[in-house]
Amino acid sequence: MLIVQILLGLAFLGSFAWLISAPTLESAVATVTSLGAFIGAWIRDKRLKQKGRQNQVVESGSIGIQAGGNVNVGKIENQGSSKDAK
Repeated sequence: MLIVQILLGLAFLGSFAWLISAPTLESAVATVTSLGAFIGAWIRDKRLKQKGRQNQVVESGSIGIQAGGNVNVGKIENQGSSKDAK
């Protein structure tokens, strides 16, 4: 994602330089569009990073199951002193 953000930043700088050198409607549209894509890429990257965070608190003697989606749990047994679920 970093490469995409760098390329979009360079596209914005290029279109902004084009707007300064030849202020036309076409160069203005290119500048606004590239700026919007650049900002959108940063917002999307932040949302993807926030979405991946999970937190879980489990009381002692309990078994916690954590997944990114639906979880179906069947029969869980503990054997001996091990606290690993089968």
